[in-house]
Amino acid sequence: MHEDSPPPFVVFRTPRSRSSYDRALELVGQVHDIVGAATTRFYLKDRLDRAATGLVFELGRLASSTQKWKTYRRAQEHAADVATVLDILVHQKAAPLGDLEKARALVRQLLGELDPLTRG
Repeated sequence: MHEDSPPPFVVFRTPRSRSSYDRALELVGQVHDIVGAATTRFYLKDRLDRAATGLVFELGRLASSTQKWKTYRRAQEHAADVATVLDILVHQKAAPLGDLEKARALVRQLLGELDPLTRG
């Protein structure tokens, strides 16, 4: 090592934690794939798509919300709808099980994050 060179050092960077909004966007992508592959009625596919999209919209509104707990509660309602339709699709075997399980795990995580935030 040269005398004029700085000493070697190690930089530890903590990865930025993903927000509920980021996870909801990931869920919308998974739902898109599930809806495309699902062999169930249009009504259930539409309801699943609307609920997942509604979840993202509610979480996107948080920055301008004055009563955040209400926004979180509406987001929680959308997430519960997504979870319910995914359960129905699993029961009907109407989409690839691996895709359904990934989406179910993600929506359970979102519900867990949203639950404590819904109390006003």
